[in-house]
Amino acid sequence: MICPKRTSELLDLHLAPFKDKDPAWEIGVSRIAGRGVMATRSLKRGEIIFKDSPLLIGLAANEEDALNSCSVCLVVLPDTKFMCRQGCGLPVCSLCSKKKQHKVDCDMFKSWGPNEPDVANSVIIRLLCVARAINLTKEQRDLIYCLQANLDNNHRTEVRNAAKCFKRFPTDKKIIEIMNRTVAVLRTNGFDKTYDRSNDNQEFNYRALYPLFGVVNHDCIPNAYYTFEEKTNNMIVRAAVDIPEGFEITTTYTKLFTGNIARHLFLKMKKGFTCKCPRCSDPTEKGAYISGLYCRDTNCTGLVVPEITGLPHPNYNCLECKQKSTHAQMMKSQDFACGAINAKANSNSLRTLVQYLNEKSDAFIPSSNYVVIEAKFGVLQRLQQGREDCSEELASNTRLRYSRDITQVMDKLGLGDSLLRTQLVETLKREEERRAKRLAEEAEKQRKMAELQAKAAEADKILAAFEAEQAAEAAAAAASLPATDPSPLPPAATELA
Repeated sequence: MICPKRTSELLDLHLAPFKDKDPAWEIGVSRIAGRGVMATRSLKRGEIIFKDSPLLIGLAANEEDALNSCSVCLVVLPDTKFMCRQGCGLPVCSLCSKKKQHKVDCDMFKSWGPNEPDVANSVIIRLLCVARAINLTKEQRDLIYCLQANLDNNHRTEVRNAAKCFKRFPTDKKIIEIMNRTVAVLRTNGFDKTYDRSNDNQEFNYRALYPLFGVVNHDCIPNAYYTFEEKTNNMIVRAAVDIPEGFEITTTYTKLFTGNIARHLFLKMKKGFTCKCPRCSDPTEKGAYISGLYCRDTNCTGLVVPEITGLPHPNYNCLECKQKSTHAQMMKSQDFACGAINAKANSNSLRTLVQYLNEKSDAFIPSSNYVVIEAKFGVLQRLQQGREDCSEELASNTRLRYSRDITQVMDKLGLGDSLLRTQLVETLKREEERRAKRLAEEAEKQRKMAELQAKAAEADKILAAFEAEQAAEAAAAAASLPATDPSPLPPAATELA
């Protein structure tokens, strides 16, 4: 293990611009793996633990990305005429083309001779973040070598492929070794364009290495989360929960709502280690049942969860009837549910997806399963853009219900503050205020309607009383008229009588 003291000395040099005279952290021996970042005092939930600046940063330039962003300021440029006119093969804006950083990058890449300097090449643009390590100071390069690097068989592939894009790519073994080591460190501890907001932290659009954060170890229930300053791309790490003095500060390398099996596979294949945190050691994932599926026995209503074996395809056990099922059997059920939900998600009808999740999906996959949670999160993201074909009432009820559902899962897992929780809480608050406003407006309408009805009833009473009074007066007037004698019979009638 690399000496924590030497790592601390190099980190102090790197972080000197922040001038933090009383840091809340220190590098120490970790119980999780090798070194770690420890709290030097008790930290309150939401408190800033540290700030970190990128030692290396550049465009991610993945194959699916548009390549018209400046390689220095990282700002998106117009679709045409964004390549450097000096023939270095890098995109750059007119302002940054005159800056020292681009001159250094440009001179280096020009000396290597890009095959097609006027054509944006994702391999060349992506390599820039790595190649910048060549021009770092000795202390900065030493800091890179102090960071964990997964030196597998593929870490040399990027530099080897990039060499094919230049006519005079360096052959000096020292330079090649610096770049290969930097690739390995970036793959293990760096950032490479994250768009997923279900992983507890802020989206990040670039490839970068933050040295102090690179020492922070993983936990599937992290006690810290990070954000970025927009103008400087500096990282701010905050406490997600109260952290006692001496406790290790942790982050997450995985999605929050991924089940045990998928997390184990990702961490083993991408990061080179097996996580043994409390969540990974519990088949129920602290009672959240993220990986839970229904028992295959039609007479049983229990949930089945995967065994904790560390194997990529473990068996599943029913928590109620204890029946064992193979991984293949349970994945068949989950794949069916996932396919059905995805079909609704791709139907271009958000209302159909919501109705399916609310009324039908629970019949064959538990609502706690990560497939359903991810689908609900996807619905919330779509509703942020607009309610599509949902009615206002359905959209509002869905925001409220799904935000509560996801927040409850986070509570069961024991997750603290994060950007995701903040977003969900804000959605809940906003929808509850809207609902309260609608209820108040409805109550006001009902009150006014009741007033009108009461006034109408009162008017009816007055009218009835008036009509009764009129009738009584008419009757009294008729009764007060003098009685008249009957007319005398004519003389002829008298004689006859």
